[in-house]
Parts: sequence; C-alpha cells; structure tokens
Amino acid sequence: MDFLKKAKASLKDLEGDLNKATQALGLGEKRQDSATAAAPAAASSQYTAAEPVSNGSTPATSNVNTPSTSVAPSTVAEQPHTKLPLAIRKLVRDDWENKQPELEAQLSSLMGVPWKTSFDTGYLYTMATDDFAKKNPGRMFTSYIEGAISGIKYYFETYGADGKAELNTVASTHTITIEPTTNPKISTAGCEISGGVLRLLFAKSRLGYNTTSICSELSTAVNAAGVCSSPSGGAALDFDAKSGIKKDYEPKIEEVRARIATIMAMPTLTLIPNFEHNFAAISAWRASDEGQNDRMFNREWQKRFGKVTIDYFEGFASKTDYLGFTKDEMLQEGFKDAVEKNEIGIRVVNKLAKGTYNECVIENGVLFIQTTPKYWWTNHRDAADKLLDML
Repeated sequence: MDFLKKAKASLKDLEGDLNKATQALGLGEKRQDSATAAAPAAASSQYTAAEPVSNGSTPATSNVNTPSTSVAPSTVAEQPHTKLPLAIRKLVRDDWENKQPELEAQLSSLMGVPWKTSFDTGYLYTMATDDFAKKNPGRMFTSYIEGAISGIKYYFETYGADGKAELNTVASTHTITIEPTTNPKISTAGCEISGGVLRLLFAKSRLGYNTTSICSELSTAVNAAGVCSSPSGGAALDFDAKSGIKKDYEPKIEEVRARIATIMAMPTLTLIPNFEHNFAAISAWRASDEGQNDRMFNREWQKRFGKVTIDYFEGFASKTDYLGFTKDEMLQEGFKDAVEKNEIGIRVVNKLAKGTYNECVIENGVLFIQTTPKYWWTNHRDAADKLLDML
C-alpha cells in the first residue's frame, strides 16, 4: 500500500512539472487565447476595408496589399472632353476625325484664311436620340460641316467678295462649332454667329436633323452678328442694307439723278438718300411693340433698303414728269426758287405733316420726300402728288 501511495505522489509531481513546462513553451491554454484575439483583429481589418473613400482630393488608401496589376485611383483632374465607349469612338474616328483635316482645308480655301472646327463629340453624343445620331455619330458630325460648307458657298454666290469679307469679320475666331440651342425661333436646326464663332445649332432632341441645310439662313446670321460702319461716320448700317445699297441703289442712282435734273432743268441737282438716319429710324420702330406686331411690314426690309430708296427717287421723277415739269419753264422756275439749294432728300419721320403714307416738304431750301417707318415703301410713287400746291 505504501508503494502505491508513493507512485501516485510521484505521478502528481510529474504532472505539475509538465504543466509548468507547457506554460513556459506557450502551449496549452495559451493557444485558445491567441485564437480568441485573432477574431477582433479580423473584424477590425474588415471594417477598415469597408470604410468609405474620403471626400478630399486624394482618395483614402487601404492597408491591404494589392496585386501589382491593380490600377490606383487617379487623382488627375477630369479632361474637358467627354469619353465615349470604344465602339462609338471608333466610328467617330473613322467617319469624322479622319476626315476633319480635309474638311478644314476645304473650309479654309473657301474662306481665304485658315478656319477650324471645334466641338466635344462625346458631350454632343450624350444628346443623341435619333438612330442616325446614335449609330453613325462620325458621319453625322461630318454632315454638319459639309452642310456648313455648302451653305457658305451659296452665301458667297449671292454676296460675293463683300459677303466673304463680312463673314470673316463677324466670325473673327474663324471657328465652327456645334451646339444645342433653346432659341424658340429654331425648331430643328439653324446657325448663328456670336463671340466670333459660327455656331451650328440644333434644338432639343434634334441632333443630326437637317444638317445639309444648317446654314440656309447664314445671311441672317451674318446680318445679326454685327454692323458695318458707314464711311460717313453716321449711324451703322447692317450688312444686308449695305449689300442692297451696293446692288440696287449705286448702279442706278446717277441715271435717276440725271433724269430729275433734266425734268427740273437743274444740272447741279444733288440727291440725298439719308441712309443712316432712315435705317436707324426704321430699326427703332421695328424694335418697338408696334413694329414687332406689324405683320404687314416686310420682314426682309434691310435687304431691300437700297431698292426702296431708289424707288422713291424714281417715283418722284415719274410723278413730276406727269405733272408737266419737263416742258414747263414756269414750273421749273418755281421749283428752283423754292428748292434753292438744289437738293432733294428722303427722310423717315415719326409723323407726317399732312399726308398718310408719304409727302413732300421743303425746309431751308431742300425738298424732302417724307414717309414713316410703318409705311416705308407704301405708295412710294405718289409722294409728289401735292407738289404744285407747295410752290
């Protein structure tokens, strides 16, 4: 019995020594503590990975190592051009960008000075709603520039070298762009010149529509873009008025002046068109509520400005010849005495002295054929009806 008790005591001592040795080596119950500590660490790592990116300019970074092929978030500012999907970019490259240099060369040759095209194809593509614009963006952009070139050619056929000079002047940057517009007067497509740029415009959901006729109203755009200063330093004339004067007035005025001079026996007779004053008076009236609401007034009056002016002088010649001035020395002398400065002018006034549509008045030795903006070109041949009663 004593032997067994001693053996059990020895085993207990050995077990105690073994536990001490195990603790010294970090084994046994310590393993359970390490595993328990690992769980919070893993949870902390998971929380960090899910943390949202900072709102600052530099994105927040993670402590987790990434493969060498990973791309770090870019901190470069966004480029001005909108990026297109690869398939669309290819269409734009093949059907527009590859043709752009040739079209710009055509445009520059036509204009006589270097011109360029500039627009964001990606931004414009985001507004495509039509199949043509969506599926053929490159062809669409090309068609816009081809349409503009066609419109410019037609404009030059009408207005010649003066039109070319004026377009180069008002579109001073010599640049064509494509832009959306909210202008209620443009329901589908059109053009305007502002900021020195020729802008090809399309209405909402109308990108790619009517590209071939995009510059059909180019003369209106040029006319609205600026004015041509008068050599005399008076009020400005717009391009349409100046062109009309050169086309319709200047080639005929000497012949008309000579005819009136013969009728009145006044070889030194001078005709005064008062272009600047009359143009300013009509323009001001057209800008008023009355002028804007007058549907009977010719909307293209600027283009016919030169013709109407010569028509008033021709009407005066025909009427005075009809009244007998040509062969009547007494009438001629009476006219000379009243119009002692040998000058006949045309004047637009707000209100006539006696007439309804037009009249003649003599002021300080000058005869004026008068009319109002509202009745510009109305019954122009009747202005001298009451001339005999005035002498």
